[in-house]
Amino acid sequence: MKKILFTISILFVFTQANAQSFSGVGGNIPDDGTSIRFPVLVSGLPASIDSTFGVISACLNIVHPYVSDLSIWLVAPDSTYIELSSGNGGSGDNYWNTCFIDTVPVYITSGAAPYTGEYRPESPIYNVNNGQNPNSAWQLLIEDTYPFADAGILLNWTITFGNNPPKGLVLQSSNLPIV
Repeated sequence: MKKILFTISILFVFTQANAQSFSGVGGNIPDDGTSIRFPVLVSGLPASIDSTFGVISACLNIVHPYVSDLSIWLVAPDSTYIELSSGNGGSGDNYWNTCFIDTVPVYITSGAAPYTGEYRPESPIYNVNNGQNPNSAWQLLIEDTYPFADAGILLNWTITFGNNPPKGLVLQSSNLPIV
C-alpha cells in the first residue's frame, strides 16, 4: 500500500511540475458599454498547444456589484474567443478566486454570485488547444453590458498551461449520422 501511495504522489508531483501559470494585472472595467482587454504575455512554452500540452484553466478576481452585467471572454493569440461567463449571477457581487476549468462538474450558469471556486465555462477552453503558438499575448476581454449603472474592477487574472489539458469529445461511431 505504501508503494502505491508513493507512486501516486510521485506521479502527481511530475504532472503538476509541468504546469505553468502566467498572471495579468487588472484595472477598471468601463461602465459605458465598451469592452476592455487585459493582456498577459506568455513565453517559454512549447511552440504549439494541443491535446498533450495546453490551457488548463483561467482564473480571475473581479469586484463588481451586479455581475450579471458582465460578459467575460478569454482571447487566444490566434483570435479564438472562449466565453467564460456572460449574464450570470443576477444582482450578486463579485468573482472571487474564480477558476474556469473544463473538467469540473458545475457550470458557471448553474452557480450563484458571489462566484468562488471552480466552474465550467460557457464555452469549452479546450478549443484554444488547437495547435497555435501560445507564446504571445493572451487577453481577458470584459464588457459591462449594462452601461452607466455600476462600475467594477478586475483585480487580477491567471492563465495556466499544463500536460493533459481537457479534450473535446470525438465521436468514433453513432447510430446517428456523424457530420
